[in-house]
Amino acid sequence: MLKKEKRRIFINIGKTLKWSLTELKEYRGKVCLYVVFLIIHALYGIFMTTKVGNVVDLALMDNTTQLVRAGIVLIALFIGNTALSITANRVSARTFNSMFNSLEMKVYRKIMDSSWEELTEYHSGDLITRLTSDIKTVAQNTSSLVPTMIAKITLIICAGLYIVYLDYSMVLVAVLIGPVMLIASRLFMGKVYDSHREIREIESRITSFNKETFNNIQAIKAFNLGNLFYDKMDGFESHRKAVDLQSNKYSLLSWGTTYLTGIIGAIACVGWMFYRVHSGVISFGALSVLAFLALQVGDALKALLNMIPTIMEYVASAERVKKLIFLHDEEEEIEDSKISAFAMEAKEHGVSVRIKDMFFRYRNGYSVFEGASLYANPGEIIALVGPSGEGKTTMLRIILGIVTALQGDVSASGESGQVPLGKQTRQLISYVPQGNTMMAGSILENMRLIKADVSEEELEEVLETTCILDFVKKLPEGLAHELGENGLGFSEGQNQRLSIARALLKDAPVLLMDEATSALDVSTERRILNNIMKKNPKKTVILTTHRPSVLSMCDRIYRIADKKVTVIGQEEVQKLIDEF
Repeated sequence: MLKKEKRRIFINIGKTLKWSLTELKEYRGKVCLYVVFLIIHALYGIFMTTKVGNVVDLALMDNTTQLVRAGIVLIALFIGNTALSITANRVSARTFNSMFNSLEMKVYRKIMDSSWEELTEYHSGDLITRLTSDIKTVAQNTSSLVPTMIAKITLIICAGLYIVYLDYSMVLVAVLIGPVMLIASRLFMGKVYDSHREIREIESRITSFNKETFNNIQAIKAFNLGNLFYDKMDGFESHRKAVDLQSNKYSLLSWGTTYLTGIIGAIACVGWMFYRVHSGVISFGALSVLAFLALQVGDALKALLNMIPTIMEYVASAERVKKLIFLHDEEEEIEDSKISAFAMEAKEHGVSVRIKDMFFRYRNGYSVFEGASLYANPGEIIALVGPSGEGKTTMLRIILGIVTALQGDVSASGESGQVPLGKQTRQLISYVPQGNTMMAGSILENMRLIKADVSEEELEEVLETTCILDFVKKLPEGLAHELGENGLGFSEGQNQRLSIARALLKDAPVLLMDEATSALDVSTERRILNNIMKKNPKKTVILTTHRPSVLSMCDRIYRIADKKVTVIGQEEVQKLIDEF
């Protein structure tokens, strides 16, 4: 069982290296260049060591002239070695930064393009950890760890061969000591690997918990939950500390066992070398070379052993990044030319939304709709009502193509035909989601997210439509007024009106509003809807609401309940209004 576990780790290391170099294939040349630099540096070091032996022999011979010349050559070699080290490090730094940027943007793009349902399996804090810490670990180790390993192994092999060349009897020492060190280095590898994987997971949970805490800090203070959250954070940190110390323990045990074995081997080597000098087989200069080479081999072995925890961290991080890379992209089913032509026509004539005999369930198996149907035509305001959790927001997600129906017709219709609703038809839709979606930054910056070149006249028009222009004008900085995270500094109603204004800048033929006026008074809510329809009489508006105050303005009201969608009549609408 233990051998199987060790084999699995080595297979994972191999797969990680292959995957990293495949994902970052455009940087293989730079990695190879760095490897070449490191190998040259290693061989250069061995060559310098041979010159040290020459200096020792000349010193013993009392040949001052040749000794000075050899010393000057050695100093020049040391200067060259320093320049080589600086160049190699510079190449490594440039490669790492390029790799980190490339992989980060590739994963970021993947998150933007991937299936929404798959993304919901990850907490946003976990995504942030993978996008930053894990990607940095992968890029750092691909750019420097792998080349360093290759260089160290090259140094060990070349130095070993030269040692054998100087004294073939050292083969016997290597044969006796090598296998023992190899066995010692593998004793705790599995434990180190598991510990690093657990550390990555707990770090993600801590990031996720912190994000939840700071997003809800007002509620935490209001309910006086500071101590509770502090205790939870303390628990997370205690767990992280325990796992980190456990990883450190196994790393030290692995290093200590191997290092102790190496020390014993080094003592045996030194003893044997002095015996060979005493026997007259090798000179003191050759002994110096052997000693320096043995020291270099020992340092290289020590460096390789110290890499074991880093390698385990590398593999654990790569596995977490790979899961994001392998997320499925949203499907595109329509030819670009067809959707472009459809969008051009929709701007002029409007768009009808058609849903017929639609079935949908989430990936967790929860069924939301079974045979649902509805339609919404240009110039109509359609309301979706019903109990919480029955599928109103899900219906809007289906129209947006964020989730996909299992079966049934879900399409947009125009003068010249229809197209299936999905990723590509989002250009036909403006959307105001639930909750506060204003971002940190100025009002103008938030508006420019939808239309980068928006004019002052356009801004004033949409702000007037949503009944907030006068408020914005009264602000000392006007449109340059800075909002905090999630629109901090404005009331929920003010943020809702700004969110609707931002959506209107898209000037799409379909407008979806998910509880977008829940914080507004009835008069303002009705005025905004009237303004929207007056400005564009062909706009198709679909809204969800728990408040019946706006239902009298709607052309049709659908009740969503028990996995069905049904039209409700005027009597039921009036009953809802009266009960409210």
